[in-house]
Amino acid sequence: MKKQAVIDQMTESGVLPVFRTNDVKHLISASRAIGEAGIGCIEYTLTMPDVLALIRAARQELPKTLLVGAGTVLDGKTVAKAVRAGAQFIASPGCSPSMIRACKALGVPSVVGAITPTEVMNALKLGADVIKVFPAPSVGPGFFAEIQGPFPGVVLMAAGGMSPANLGEYVAKGAQIITCLANGLDAEAYRTGRVAAITRVAKTWVAAVRRAR
Repeated sequence: MKKQAVIDQMTESGVLPVFRTNDVKHLISASRAIGEAGIGCIEYTLTMPDVLALIRAARQELPKTLLVGAGTVLDGKTVAKAVRAGAQFIASPGCSPSMIRACKALGVPSVVGAITPTEVMNALKLGADVIKVFPAPSVGPGFFAEIQGPFPGVVLMAAGGMSPANLGEYVAKGAQIITCLANGLDAEAYRTGRVAAITRVAKTWVAAVRRAR
């Protein structure tokens, strides 16, 4: 899948559920349940145990229409490992030049964390594809509107502290992708593997983004 097509699918989806947990027993089934809610991308953070094997399993077992990315990637060497495992996009909480260079070399989108205009400028100069404003509540929705003045066309993601109740403000101001804690959509349902409940909650996020758009 070409890089721009991946970015387009992420922005069209509008919601990026991020799995960050040590409890991975129901990870694949919960991922499938999220896809069934109409979400087109998920992220597995590298803080999870044996995550590269989980990415491989997800790419083999989940529908091909559901993008699987690797998160909390801090350097270029890790990018290469994640891409070999099957990651289709790479995300980081901050700006790592080696991470961005590796993504460019391997043809995968880079999602790069930034929280100030200077950080946004530096990330874009290095070739970042998506700017992840993290933690978004520390700057508020207005930041998303203002930052597009000096950086027209920038693809913005709002990460941290999002909920169906407040995400509309961020979408209205220019956030094209909203993150959520995937294993926290319904923590008890995730723990017990009740995937239908996960799908129901995930649909509320999709609906909230669509209303805001």
